[in-house]
Amino acid sequence: MTDTKRMLFAFLAIMVILFIWQVLTPKRSAPQTTAPPSQTAQTTTPAPAEPPRLAQTQPTEQQLQEPETEIFMENDLMKVTFSSYGGTVKSVYLKKYRAQLIPASSTILQTSLVADTLTRLNWQVAYQDDSTLVFANNLRKTYRLNSDYTLSMRVESDQPLIAHLQVDYQAGLALTEENVKEELKHQAVFYRNYIKTDKKTAAKVKPTTLDTVKWVGLKSKYFTSILAINQTHGTVHLSPTDDARIGYRLIMPFETSADFTVYFGPLHYDILRSYKMDWEAVVDLGWTRIFSVAILKFLMFLYAIFKNYGIAIIIFSIIMKAIFFPLSRLSTRQMQQMQMLQPKIAELKKKYKNDPQALNQETMQLYRLYKINPLSGCLPLIFQLPIFWALYAVLQKTIELRQANFGLWINDLSLKDPYYILPILMGVSFLVQNFLTSADKRNLALLIFMPIFLTVIFLNFPSGLQLYWLFFNLLSIGESIISRGGLKWKTQKTLMTTDKK
Repeated sequence: MTDTKRMLFAFLAIMVILFIWQVLTPKRSAPQTTAPPSQTAQTTTPAPAEPPRLAQTQPTEQQLQEPETEIFMENDLMKVTFSSYGGTVKSVYLKKYRAQLIPASSTILQTSLVADTLTRLNWQVAYQDDSTLVFANNLRKTYRLNSDYTLSMRVESDQPLIAHLQVDYQAGLALTEENVKEELKHQAVFYRNYIKTDKKTAAKVKPTTLDTVKWVGLKSKYFTSILAINQTHGTVHLSPTDDARIGYRLIMPFETSADFTVYFGPLHYDILRSYKMDWEAVVDLGWTRIFSVAILKFLMFLYAIFKNYGIAIIIFSIIMKAIFFPLSRLSTRQMQQMQMLQPKIAELKKKYKNDPQALNQETMQLYRLYKINPLSGCLPLIFQLPIFWALYAVLQKTIELRQANFGLWINDLSLKDPYYILPILMGVSFLVQNFLTSADKRNLALLIFMPIFLTVIFLNFPSGLQLYWLFFNLLSIGESIISRGGLKWKTQKTLMTTDKK
């Protein structure tokens, strides 16, 4: 097998793995709508026909009949709707991203003492201003809307208790993207205990108990909701929802008060890192995290200059080509040397046709004589793979590239090309590059098949990744055309000098 074949098949194997991972995800239900909450200051709905019975205190007739009250608070970043039923959060709408994070007809952050069902009743609004809301029932719950993406929540009792407090977040995160299949693939839960931060994907979540948890966060493709216990720790009971998402219940010791910080916002690495609680781990960039973070920051730097992520990606591809140029030049020269040695290798094959071991030894001796590394043709690909994977993670998982418009027909670089123009052009560039760099035209079928196969693989990849690879290939084609003659002459000169020795 020639080095060209080895390089192509190495790349093929990697792409097949990525393709299988991308495709084999079951289809799920449609996403929730992302319309903002109503602008009405207060609305009422009928109370439940059969409210839960109390474990310790019998509800009054007035509590059973009072309608629900909705209270709204907002800052520059989000609008939050609270419900008097359970003193819960009913809606979180992110203004910049036009995204609703709580599923329709659901509420979260329902708090109660274990075995006490008073929280399902109507809580009274004890105090309210622009940023603070106090609910009162058998407990007192204070919400404070901060100037960022967080809520502060404090639960208090008038008398010291020896009890356990439970906080319910059973609804999971709402689906915000058009591609439901892709959205559900990113559903996961992250949690931090005293030792490490860990995660479970929605596909692997079964009813599970997690101990000594400091914070727990649910994530979708671009957004997250994190509940952090400020003083102590708790036990989290995970459970899958009916539509393949994740819900949980937090249980913790309670005496007189408990304080929480709740984050509702984008999976933005710098924002999450600013809280210094390891929340940035929820931005799941995989094994290429160090490269992905560097690429993301560099793309953001270029975007600040050019105001277009598509142009930023093109410039990034030019810079990457410049960085890899010495390696690709060395690889091309080594491959040309191997091609020019083919007559000598053919003689060795004829001479040692009945002795494979001797043939291998003599072939390697020939390579050493002419200072050729048979694996050098694969080096550019091997060194580019971390960049490829890192850029793929950036385009797939970072909020900065969500709905990033390039222009023309590409209005979201994180999604596939709707007309498949970029992957087809990329496939053509692969084909041209193969014919320019391969001297062995006997493998014509392989030279044609591989670009077609890679085009099919890339069809559903983010258009930003297709754009990067297209321009990288175009630069490689230009390099091959410009330097092919000069490199070939230098290669021949090197071989002639070695032969004289």
